[in-house]
Amino acid sequence: MNPFFFGNSKAPLYGVYHQSDQPSAKHGVVLCAAFGQEYMRSHRAMRQLATMLSRVGVPVLRFDYRGTGDSAGDIEETTAQEWLEDLNLAIDELKDTANLQSVSVIGLRLGCLVATHVCKSRADITKLTLWDPIVSGTDYIAELTSEIKSQPQNKRSNFIAPDGTLHYNGFAINQELQNSLNALNLLNSYPENVPEVVQIISHNNERFTSLQKAWNEYSSFTCHKIDAPGDWNYVDDNGGILLPQPIIQGIVNQYKMREAA
Repeated sequence: MNPFFFGNSKAPLYGVYHQSDQPSAKHGVVLCAAFGQEYMRSHRAMRQLATMLSRVGVPVLRFDYRGTGDSAGDIEETTAQEWLEDLNLAIDELKDTANLQSVSVIGLRLGCLVATHVCKSRADITKLTLWDPIVSGTDYIAELTSEIKSQPQNKRSNFIAPDGTLHYNGFAINQELQNSLNALNLLNSYPENVPEVVQIISHNNERFTSLQKAWNEYSSFTCHKIDAPGDWNYVDDNGGILLPQPIIQGIVNQYKMREAA
């Protein structure tokens, strides 16, 4: 692993490059992370996914969006549009670093919204994988709002501020960020220019089904349900988080077959 900063020197993005075990790799992957508490709970899984992909010959870049993780910026001054710009920078950075002509993008949860809207505007993306996708920004904001209201109001971590800012488990989403996320919707944003689009789900729910129905008309789209023990986003009483190994291996297997072809 090679941690580094890239992008604008005044507001650099933090990334981790996983070099391929094969020096002549022709194809790479950018990982587009979840946000907030889900980012923290999936961090180990995304790191393992990157490591396993690099071992089958695929160079990988995972990175933090502006205002999140170890990247520069303040979340209170960040919009979803800037996260789209960040992913574009990450794709270009991986291409330059590994000398690639094309890349694939794997998104998790909110990262799926960002990934899809970026990939549909580029001509160098050969595969897009969406893992348990947030189907729309409106859904995501409604989900967080419901979670906050269902819990005892805690002025330090879970509450809705008078200005409408959502505070959930220590992460804040102000009104401007909410509005910019509301503009993102997968149901009417199929990336027709991407040769292969895959939805991977760990469980069934109404929104996953609605996305599958909306995208089933496209021959480049497939959906796979991969059962994993328990819920990867659940923390037990001892603070333990389940590692969704079957899903990670399922994604890696797709790229292993691709590299072998």
